[in-house]
Amino acid sequence: MMVVVYILKSLLHIRLVKYSCLFLLLICTNISFSQSNDLEKLKDLRVKYSAEIDNAQKLLMSNDQSRKNYLKELRILNSKISAQENIIATYNKEIDQISAIIASNDALVQKLNIEINEIRNSYEKLIIEANKHYKSDYNEFMILFSAKTFSEAYRRFNLMKQYSSYRKRQGLILIETKQKHDSIILVNKVILQQKQESYKLLLDEIEAIKISASQKKSYVSKLQKEEAWLKEEIASKKKASDELEKSIEKLIHASVAKSSDYSFSNFAQAKGKLLWPVKDGIVTSNFGEHNHAVLKGVKVKNNGVDITAAKENDVKCVYEGTVSRVIAIPGYNKAVIIRHGKYLTVYANLVRVYVKSGDSVKSDQSIGQIYAETNDKSGILHFEIWEENNKINPLNWLSE
Repeated sequence: MMVVVYILKSLLHIRLVKYSCLFLLLICTNISFSQSNDLEKLKDLRVKYSAEIDNAQKLLMSNDQSRKNYLKELRILNSKISAQENIIATYNKEIDQISAIIASNDALVQKLNIEINEIRNSYEKLIIEANKHYKSDYNEFMILFSAKTFSEAYRRFNLMKQYSSYRKRQGLILIETKQKHDSIILVNKVILQQKQESYKLLLDEIEAIKISASQKKSYVSKLQKEEAWLKEEIASKKKASDELEKSIEKLIHASVAKSSDYSFSNFAQAKGKLLWPVKDGIVTSNFGEHNHAVLKGVKVKNNGVDITAAKENDVKCVYEGTVSRVIAIPGYNKAVIIRHGKYLTVYANLVRVYVKSGDSVKSDQSIGQIYAETNDKSGILHFEIWEENNKINPLNWLSE
């Protein structure tokens, strides 16, 4: 009977080992799946930032080397550097996540090693006991016929039946666990190779940003000699911005005087999903107050964002609405203001306008063309969003 009891204990132990192994694999599979999704998101972000870099590079190819163009190219270069820094950040995150996957797999391999050793030891003991039993006179028939009752003999018969099939299964469990162990090691080798490739690409990006930084230094050095002109350019820009702001505020007050009689719009629900007003544009001046690109200690303020794009691109309406006003602003050329319920979108620095006050416009409808100097390949669209009296950051509303 001691042999039968030992078999039962061994069978229970191996089952627990098997379930423990499966549980570990399930946890690690879920972790790997989650990290895999995160890696895909990082790759998608890199595609986005790479497109920004490509757009910036195209816009930098200009023959006009005037000081005004140097300033514009410096702003484009700053956007390019920002996109490169974002790519470097995604590579760093990817390398960290790959390292975490390798670490979790290594932990699983160690657990499986313990499981394999336990299964092997149990198997060895079982074989030794079986051999002892086989060599002794205490055979299966004696175990059966030594039972005091029929029910006890039946139970012993079932145990021996389980034992015969169990010995085969135990060997298969050992092989299966070893295969899982080896497959995880193989996966780790593949992941490690991916990590090494990501690291190499990261180093390439670091070298690329060094080149861009060198270009930036050259532009800044040239423009620092033009301090008087730069200050004049800042003042001119501020004056144009103030004029545009006054025109928008007048429009808002006029709407309030009419008891805000404007149609309802679902514009608020489009936050983060708005179309970009120009194709393949890059943001060269962000919303709010920030440091000047060249002059140290000088702050500039932007009520919206400046988007540099190829001059042949039409400016598109970001959401359906009604044209409230088309105005001329010195320094911003022509501007179109479109109402979307209690929200306004503003498109300034246009050379041509295709709409007029009162027109209903649809999402993605062309409303004008960006102004650009004759020899320039690109122009700058100034874009704003207002919620009643409040200026809000357009980047929080435009789609990624």
